[in-house]
Amino acid sequence: MSQETVLYQELEKLDLNEIKKIANLWNIQKIPGKDKKSTILGLMEIFQNEFYLKGVLEKFTPLQVNILTSILKNKGVMTLGEISRKVNIPPINVEMELNVLRKYYLLYQRKNRERLTNNLDKYHTYDEYQKLIKVETNPKGEKFKYSIEKSLHKATLSELPEEWKEAVGVKKGEHIETFLKQALSAEVLQKIIDGLSDFDKDVLHQIYIHGGVIEAETIRNYITVNRGKFEQTIPHLTALYLVRDLYYVEDKFIRVVVIPKEILDHLQFSPILPPVKKGTRVRQEKISANGLDFFLNVKKLISYISRKGLNLAKSGKIKQADHKRTETELLSPDIEIFPEKSQVYQIELILPILKLLGYVDIKGENVILIQETDEFLKKDIFEIMKLVIHEVNEARTRRLNPPEVFTATEVPFYEKGILDKTVKLIMAHGKINTSVIFSHIIRDHLVFAPTFQIKTYEEDLADLRKEIISAIFYLQLFGLIEVEYPQRNLSLSELGLHYFNHEPLVTETEKGGITINPDFSIIAFPDRVSLHGIHLLKAFCELKDYDRVYTFLLTKDSFQLGILLGYDKETFIHFLRESSKADLAQNLLFLLDDWGNNLPIVTITEDSVLLRTKDSQVMELLLGQIKGKKFVLEEVSPTGIIIEKSKVMEVIAIAEKLNMIIRLNR
Repeated sequence: MSQETVLYQELEKLDLNEIKKIANLWNIQKIPGKDKKSTILGLMEIFQNEFYLKGVLEKFTPLQVNILTSILKNKGVMTLGEISRKVNIPPINVEMELNVLRKYYLLYQRKNRERLTNNLDKYHTYDEYQKLIKVETNPKGEKFKYSIEKSLHKATLSELPEEWKEAVGVKKGEHIETFLKQALSAEVLQKIIDGLSDFDKDVLHQIYIHGGVIEAETIRNYITVNRGKFEQTIPHLTALYLVRDLYYVEDKFIRVVVIPKEILDHLQFSPILPPVKKGTRVRQEKISANGLDFFLNVKKLISYISRKGLNLAKSGKIKQADHKRTETELLSPDIEIFPEKSQVYQIELILPILKLLGYVDIKGENVILIQETDEFLKKDIFEIMKLVIHEVNEARTRRLNPPEVFTATEVPFYEKGILDKTVKLIMAHGKINTSVIFSHIIRDHLVFAPTFQIKTYEEDLADLRKEIISAIFYLQLFGLIEVEYPQRNLSLSELGLHYFNHEPLVTETEKGGITINPDFSIIAFPDRVSLHGIHLLKAFCELKDYDRVYTFLLTKDSFQLGILLGYDKETFIHFLRESSKADLAQNLLFLLDDWGNNLPIVTITEDSVLLRTKDSQVMELLLGQIKGKKFVLEEVSPTGIIIEKSKVMEVIAIAEKLNMIIRLNR
């Protein structure tokens, strides 16, 4: 029967070399058949294989697609003139496009012999393609909502994958609906996924983190780069119903690989985890929570700038030496949730926050503090936490154009909506893998957005992925989530439960939660010391080591730094008394009293203005008018005061109203 078709007859006119060229166009690696007849019959069978047909259709330009779909919609035949009018292009140009389609053997031409003009030449689609090529669109992303159950409810058991039948254990005469209920259970689906090779699992995972939808070209490139074969992997996953290889018309034939709804739902709770590298030791499998470390580091950087200053390179960026110096002074919270990020220095994250808070600016080639910070440093650490998070939440709504040094470039501040969605997902699951968060948010915010366009998908996806990475990164940095390595499962930390759910924090430390050694090293057991207690130890001591237990060293410098950071020494001493099983040694108490009472602080104030009078009575008169207005930094003598530089003109105006004579030395 196939030998009587037009397609067979047209192919039969060609020699074997020309037939091989057509096979090459269709990306057919192995030529079927041993002779010309069997080769043609084999090719015709492959031409009707949807996998290969999709591979050809996705190559065509929007104009070629418009021509082909117009002919298909017109019962498979149109004249050249009709096509020309339809696409609004001269016949000579249309013929060039038609010749491309003919080259792939999707169309054939029947010339009109009665007229001189060729506008009445008819172009037909081969009968084999008339019902096979679909010209559907994708309204409301329906193609992305593929359901196995809906598509197979009328299937027969013989049409289902053997792997499913083996996993379920098919009973003779079993109804399809009964079988599907078992086949789509979490247990069976997991068995099917577990049976995949590591490479096929990786490909499925790649599609999943794209929101369950990926362009065929994108996943083809991914498979090829990783030394796989698209022609093997995708058909295999398709045969198991783990993915669907679909296409639709949107200017072009858009080919996408989609994960069915049932598989997406399953992967939400049983995600595909990357294989653990050989040689991974048990101690590398850990749970990381940053606690209050980042907010203590905000204080520490303020203290660093006030004590040592911060110089910029000529490029306006932070010097590499200062990168390293500040990093050694700050605590080291875990910021490696996304290992593809290059090294991120905390100073690059904290400076933008200090700028938002209004505490830093640039003067010449220096980063300087521009207002008094003592009040901020003395704030309760939980108050600082809420203030910092609030400022970062609002950062994207402000129209600011700060110097680059005050911009978080490596990991930009997140979009609040994405952070909220991330937190909701973590709270709903209790523990959730990062891949599930990516898949959920990409699907909700991108794939099913009213403005979704496949042609900008990869670009939009890259932007959205950055937003999700920033949200998760800052949640971990702020200590609001804990991360389980190496799988990277996320859950709310103790601090996160307190911040988001208003759950009370444990504030008391067990007696014996810390051990103080004679050399003033302190061992702290994290399961027996409160979050705030660990925070106090980090503020007043040097952190030497952490491996299941903390090892601190209390020194004169570390203790005095704790006081400079705004902490009360008595609070710390009280904590030591309540937490240590043994009484505090008298020599330790004596030293802490001595260290705390003799801070050799030297204050140097730049950009302040000295105001002097010759008569103390004139000074009294002036002070009476300006003292309550926060103009005066310090009274140095009966005839001399130091005032804010920014308030000079206001002080002059007040002095003139008092009939004083101004002498301004600049």
